[in-house]
This record gives sequence, C-alpha cells and structure tokens, in this order.
Amino acid sequence: MPANPAHAFDLIVIGAGPAGLAAAHRSAQLGARTLLIDRAQAGGTSGNLGCIPKALLRYGAAMARCSGANPAADAWADTIARARGEVARQRDAHLVQLADAGVQWMRGMASLRGRGIVRVQTDTGKTTLRARQIVLAAGAHPMPLSAPGAELACTSDDVLGWDALPASLIVVGGTAIALELASTLAGFGVRVTLLARDARVLPEFDHALSDAAAHALAASGVELIAGADIARIERDAVNGDGVAVYVNPADNGISRVLRAQRVLGAVGRAPNTAGLGLEAAGVTLDARARIAVDRHFRTRARGVHAVGDICSGLPLQLAPVAAAQGRYVAERLFGKGVKLPDMSMVPTAVLCDPAIASVGLTEAEARARWPETDKRTPADRIDVVVRRFVPLEQRFAGTGRESLIKLVCNARSGRVLGAHIVDNAAPDIIQTLAVAVRMGVRLKHLRTTVGLHPSVAEALLAM
Repeated sequence: MPANPAHAFDLIVIGAGPAGLAAAHRSAQLGARTLLIDRAQAGGTSGNLGCIPKALLRYGAAMARCSGANPAADAWADTIARARGEVARQRDAHLVQLADAGVQWMRGMASLRGRGIVRVQTDTGKTTLRARQIVLAAGAHPMPLSAPGAELACTSDDVLGWDALPASLIVVGGTAIALELASTLAGFGVRVTLLARDARVLPEFDHALSDAAAHALAASGVELIAGADIARIERDAVNGDGVAVYVNPADNGISRVLRAQRVLGAVGRAPNTAGLGLEAAGVTLDARARIAVDRHFRTRARGVHAVGDICSGLPLQLAPVAAAQGRYVAERLFGKGVKLPDMSMVPTAVLCDPAIASVGLTEAEARARWPETDKRTPADRIDVVVRRFVPLEQRFAGTGRESLIKLVCNARSGRVLGAHIVDNAAPDIIQTLAVAVRMGVRLKHLRTTVGLHPSVAEALLAM
C-alpha cells in the first residue's frame, strides 16, 4: 500500500456510467475525497452508446420522414453528426460537473488488488491507489449471439460509429433495444428484418403493448419473424459484402436463409466483471454472473459495494435505477438518514415509433397475483380499462394510426395497479403517471380531474 497520501481516498468509484457518476458526485458533495475511474468516457453506455444517442437517432428518423429527405444519405449524415456532437457535449458537461463537485477523474483500467487497494493501468503506466471504500459500477455490455458465426454480427454499441447506413439489416432479438434500432433504422430507409426467438416481442411488457409493437413494426416496413432460432451466420456467397443468416423456426417449419448487408445482435446485456480482480478481493458472483450484493449493495468483501447493471437484484437495467442506487450508497457511506430507493414503480419506455411506455403491473402479473379462481376474492378482482384513439398528430399526418392507453386496476378499490401506453407522448406521460400510481391513484381520481386540451394525456381522464 503506497505511503503517498495523495494516493489515498475516502472513496474510489470504478465506472463512470449513471451509477458511478451519481455515487461519485454525491459522495464528493458530502465531503468525501473521491476518485472516479473509467476505462472509456464519462457517461457510460447510456450517455455514449445507449439511451441518449438512440433518442437522438429517433428524432433524426422522424425529421427525415417529415422532410422527405434522402434518408439513406443526407438525413443519416446530418443525424449522426448531430448525435455525436450532443454526446460529446454531454460528456464534457459530466466532467465539468464532477470537477465542480470536487471529484477527481482518471481514465484507465482499474482492478482490485486487496482490501482497499486499486491498481490502475493508464496510458502512461500503472498506479496503485487506496481507499476506505470502493464502489464497483462498471456497467454491462451487449451479449454476443450464441450461434456459429456470431463474430460476423455487430451490436448496438457499433451503430453510432456508422458513417453510412447499410441498405439492409437483420436485427436479432425481441428486446427493447432491438425494437428501437429496427424502428429507427427503418425510418432512415434501411430494409430491416427483425428475428425474435420468443413468440412475441417485448415479452416482459403487457401483452397489449407487445401486440401494438408488432403492428407498428409492420407499419414501418420492418419484417418481423417471431419464434425464430438462428442456426448459423455466414458470409453471403451470393453477395460477398453481406451476411447470410440461417433460421430454424421454433415450430419445426421450413428453414429460411435471410440475406442482408449486416446483422446486428440485441439479445441482452452481460455485466462487465472481467478484469476487475473480483476473486482476489473476495467479491463473489450470483447465478447470473452478476456481483452478489445485499440490500445495501454491499459485496462479500469488506468496504466494497456494487451498483447498477453489474450487481445482482437489479429490477430493470435502466439508467435512473442505477443512478438511484449510486446516490443511496453515497448517502449511506457519507451522509445520514438515508432510505432505500423505492423500486416498486419504475417507469420504462421503448423509443420505437410510436413510443411505448409502462409502469406497474401488467394484466398477466395482476391476474397471477389475484387469480379469479381464488374463492376468497371476487371473480372480478382485476379490472382492465382500455382506450384506443387516433391522436391529432396522426390525424394531421393522415396515417390514422391508433394510440392505446390501458389501465390495470383493482376492481374493488379502483386503485390503478399498472398503466401501459402506446403513443409518441407515452414516455413523458408515464413519468408523471408513475408518481400517481406509486401514491395510490384510483380510477375515480383520474375521471374527476380536469384535463388539458388538446393533449394525448387527457385521454387518461376519459377511461
């Protein structure tokens, strides 16, 4: 352990995504001498390769559709330049905010070397540091496809590096990321085929949202093949610059060979635990290869915590969830009177076209919790209210595309247990509605509230 006091910190945070940024920033605000280390850029996947750039690309696709610009060239070139510029601006803003809070920043590969000891490999050499407390917040990365030839596939991390779009693309996965990229890139004129292994896309969402997403993909020109199992990926012998994907349907139907310029895998994310020196430090993993933590995000190693996508028990891999965990650990270590973050009503959205957003229980989850066969409760324990309508945006565009609002309620009390929305305004509506659902809003409260006209949100009040 170095004797140089300049190398001693109250807290070292490894990983500068939403979880690490929140932990470092709040700890420094509370007076802790804090060092934040990341092998790449501040902002993590969310800021540099995920949520922020995906939203920007979606805006660009919408502008391309409205303007009638050549989507495969001019629109993409303009959009990717804007997206990269905004990502860089936000990355610089993170560094300014960290410096203003008193957080020291270091770029390099960090690993644990014993209790309170961190070794950092930088461009100029190795440095050994020590800290009273350590927070691991290294995030996650896209899982590779498991089929032979998976090395021919790219991932969602690669899209922001595309200077030009492929004419055709096969997206593998029924996840939110898969749908977002398929929908957005189709908006730029790419011929997209989406392969989902499950019978429906977005299987963790309410069934109504999954169905709506499938219809929206078809309307945007995306070919959806559900229940598809990839046998292998090869270089396309017909078109040497492309790929051939061999697909075996789950129902033992006729096998297909799909050809495209590129194939992109979006089947989930795996934690960035490699190279962190976990075993040597006594940090253990759970059955899903994530760092095992208790309810306070403590690992088995004394003085070592883990937050965000890298740790166990994460209800959803979302930036706000990770940030809430990071702030909690900072408050618990260096503040006082802190409470565990409430993860019971976390809103989530899929930025496809139209957008999808959800909070609370799905209909299936609610009926499983209060089954109709339970003789101790009435058969109508769960009440589902659905409204479909064509918003002004779509009437003006002449598409006639319907929006959807679905509320899952307790039939006896009228309490809203879950809300599910399909509309481009859905993410903003669900954020506010999440507060209401968390506070126990009832259907009668919505129906007796005066609405804002004209708006999509007022449809909630006419349920």
